[in-house]
Amino acid sequence: MQEGFLSSEPDRARRVLRGGVLVFRWASFGWLIASNALASEPLRRPPLAWGALAATGLWIVFLTARRGDPRDWMLSVDLGISAGLIVLSGFVMPRPGEASGRLFFATTYPASSALAWGAERGPGPGLIAGLILGVALLLSRQANGIAISDLSGDQIVSLGNGIVYFLLAGGAAGVVERTLERSSQQLRFAVEDAIHAREHAARLAHHKAMARAIHDSVLQALAFINKRGHQLAGLEPVPATEVLRLADMADEQERQLRTLILREPEDAPAGTTSLREALEAVVGQTPDMEVSVSAVGPIWLPQADVERLMGAVRQALDNVAEHSGANRAAIFSEIEDGWVTVSIRDNGQGFLYNEEQLRAEHKAGMLGSMKGRIEDIGGKMRVHTAPGAGTEVEFRVPVRIGAGEA
Repeated sequence: MQEGFLSSEPDRARRVLRGGVLVFRWASFGWLIASNALASEPLRRPPLAWGALAATGLWIVFLTARRGDPRDWMLSVDLGISAGLIVLSGFVMPRPGEASGRLFFATTYPASSALAWGAERGPGPGLIAGLILGVALLLSRQANGIAISDLSGDQIVSLGNGIVYFLLAGGAAGVVERTLERSSQQLRFAVEDAIHAREHAARLAHHKAMARAIHDSVLQALAFINKRGHQLAGLEPVPATEVLRLADMADEQERQLRTLILREPEDAPAGTTSLREALEAVVGQTPDMEVSVSAVGPIWLPQADVERLMGAVRQALDNVAEHSGANRAAIFSEIEDGWVTVSIRDNGQGFLYNEEQLRAEHKAGMLGSMKGRIEDIGGKMRVHTAPGAGTEVEFRVPVRIGAGEA
């Protein structure tokens, strides 16, 4: 597992559920093959029956190789194959075997389709899939030449058990999927709260830094101006030199406070650029999405380093706008122990981050470009993401000149 990969518990559980359905599919298919190969009674139409089993096996191989989130058409084809196997049972099994109510041909395999629909789309679609399989079960009786009105009590109970089995398979898997979806939504809300909390903490830290920077001399000067001004108000005429002295003092304090409010020293170290100003300039080029910038104190970096860092930040924001589905992002910057950290956090859909897999699928171009820019200046990049949990891209670069907070 690559550094920076972060998986959520709901997503991990969903992958386990999907894997469990696949295991059931293979196990039930194996039993389907074995039960028909070892059956004491021959099939009525062996080529048709074994051709259907071969096609089903190829379909399972495709599903196994495909993995991931199945598309609707794949689920529909899978359900059609399972329903077809059930109906086909009526055509290939001996009539006495079907009269007993036991589907020796299709066995338990069709339940995998109900499980898949429930696990991927929820309890409603899972129950509908189970109902469709139940209808196919009724049709298989007629295909075997048995009228529903001619079924005995035991045969009706056996038929009902089969229908309930399919309904329970789809419904139960759907309940699990719905629980996982709710957990994923709760995680998404928690991420939103974390973004707001971090922004609030950054602003609070900024205010504290400003409070520390407003020295007692500034406050004492303002108190003196207030007191002396009231004294001069009672004099007639008012001495011009005293008024000028108070004006000069107020002007000096104004310059000091203006420097604090602007957050950066008026004179930058030679050859450096303000990181905050660079981040705000990049954010200004992203009009289609709300992006906030939070930073504490001045951070100065060499201009060449800032250009590479801003190139990576710009790519990260472009990636958020194009692929994440987010409507909000936040940028945080801080300096600690000789390293500057810039993180871009969004409230989008997130994804499974596996660097090797992304390279194999030729989808790592932008991530590789961002990583290359950061590594060129001696830094590191990490990606924290999971489906439904948003994405955070973090850049850490060394401070190669003096940098600090006011």
